Amino acid sequence: MKHIFFKSKYSIAIYTLHWCLFAIGLMLIGNTHLYAKGHEKFKVALLLPASITDGGWNAFAYDGLKAIEKELGAKISHVESRTPTDQEAHFRDYALDGYHLIFGHGFEYQDPAKQVAPDFPETVFITSTGNTITDNISPIVFAIEEPVYLLGIIAGSMTQTNKIGIVGGQNIAAINSMFSAFEESAKSVNPDVVVRRAYVGNWSDIGKGKELARAHINEDSDFLFPVADVAGLGVFQAAMEAQSDGKTVYTFGVYQDQSELSPKTIVASAIVTPKVFVNLAKVVMKGSFEPQPYRFTMAEDEALTFVYNPVLKDKVADTVQKAVAEAKAKIIAGELKVSQTYLTEEHK
Repeated sequence: MKHIFFKSKYSIAIYTLHWCLFAIGLMLIGNTHLYAKGHEKFKVALLLPASITDGGWNAFAYDGLKAIEKELGAKISHVESRTPTDQEAHFRDYALDGYHLIFGHGFEYQDPAKQVAPDFPETVFITSTGNTITDNISPIVFAIEEPVYLLGIIAGSMTQTNKIGIVGGQNIAAINSMFSAFEESAKSVNPDVVVRRAYVGNWSDIGKGKELARAHINEDSDFLFPVADVAGLGVFQAAMEAQSDGKTVYTFGVYQDQSELSPKTIVASAIVTPKVFVNLAKVVMKGSFEPQPYRFTMAEDEALTFVYNPVLKDKVADTVQKAVAEAKAKIIAGELKVSQTYLTEEHK
């Protein structure tokens, strides 16, 4: 009888242990993200139109990808994907490899995404800018026009010639939306200002960017605003050379704080922070993605912001800095609406 008692006590202990382990397992499952099925690591890929060394459009997206890796523990990968054929192939390759979230960083990635996404309903495809929305495609919309509007106030207030030059990579709606915000704000403080636009035709020709900037300078533009990725580096070079020749020429940065690229010419930069990529990745990782535009603004935890180049900030008059600060406060409070002209009314 004594032997049987000890055996029963032992069986109860094992039974209790099994139930404890089972309960712990249920708790762990309850805390597992949707995309951690079978202990699978969350995987995020990024398709880029040019090099991450451009100091602007591609660099800030890569910073966002690295932030996803650091903050969410995701497995990441990126690739330069320049042509529609390559873009479709790269989207498909990553989807076949089990990536849960794939960014196509540019307006031009919409059609390739539409070709691939229906075959991979479990994968989320995000295009930077655009208005394509399907079951598993959405745009991430940076309200970059808001901090760009502040750059225009500086240019319109400080110009001595009333002539400002813009250099774009390609003549596309998303870029022109920025230029419209810049021109509108410059003219709001200086109705006499003339803003001229020129386009490189691509995102990589530094020589052409420099040539267009020189043409603006020769026409007496004393402020230049490039949005041209790698080609924009040529604009900074032209401005630096003009300063060496004794001319007063300043520039602006965009997407990142670009002041280190041209510390003597870049007065201020309009910035998109890595938060926008991390915040959207969290949505997908938690399984709460819904097909819609994911729009980020200056009001949302300063996901977008504006910074002065500390080397040149004292060149900006106190009255101008005050005007910029007041406009920024109004934008954040929703009292000043800055248009994104490339968005349809349906998706604004």
